[in-house]
Amino acid sequence: MVKTLLSLLFSALLLAGAAVGEYFFVKTRFQKMDAALLVLEEKTLARRASADDGEAVKALWDSEKSKLHIVIPHNDISYIDYWLSEAIGYLETENYEHALSKIRVLVNICRQLPRTYTVDFENVF
Repeated sequence: MVKTLLSLLFSALLLAGAAVGEYFFVKTRFQKMDAALLVLEEKTLARRASADDGEAVKALWDSEKSKLHIVIPHNDISYIDYWLSEAIGYLETENYEHALSKIRVLVNICRQLPRTYTVDFENVF
């Protein structure tokens, strides 16, 4: 009986530790993206952003998403790919208003998505 209880406690602690580790892993990846997107947003507001700036953010995202495939569903990753590609397309045509709207959606996604991996009541139940 004592071994069973200890095993259950150890398993629960192990799962809780993995959940907290996953949250911080995802959060740090998206903090990098958020910072890059904020720089791109500022440049777009000033009408100085180019498609190369967008491609630089995409290169960062490509390096981060290869690590995130472990914990994030493919749909969330492809959703970010879609918005980022649209923003780059608008930057290529110098349509800054539309690019800015896409970039702001990306900033919001990068801030909201890590919250879905927090260990709180609404995510557990």
